[in-house]
Amino acid sequence: MKVSYRLSDRFYDLLIRKFDRTGRGTVAFDDFIQACVSIQTLTNAFRQHDRLQNGEITINYEDFLLLVFSLKM
Repeated sequence: MKVSYRLSDRFYDLLIRKFDRTGRGTVAFDDFIQACVSIQTLTNAFRQHDRLQNGEITINYEDFLLLVFSLKM
């Protein structure tokens, strides 16, 4: 299995803050795996709405909330 994402430094900074349990700016391996699973879950949900497979979706607020709250994370 290969997983590859091109994301901004801003996103990676947020990801580290979210999954850094010690406050040292590092992420333990098990937390890294959890971050990867979360990203994959969100990506799969996004792709279901990306009809043209171009990395863009149009979704209203209620559908967005339904999508996010229906995810098993």
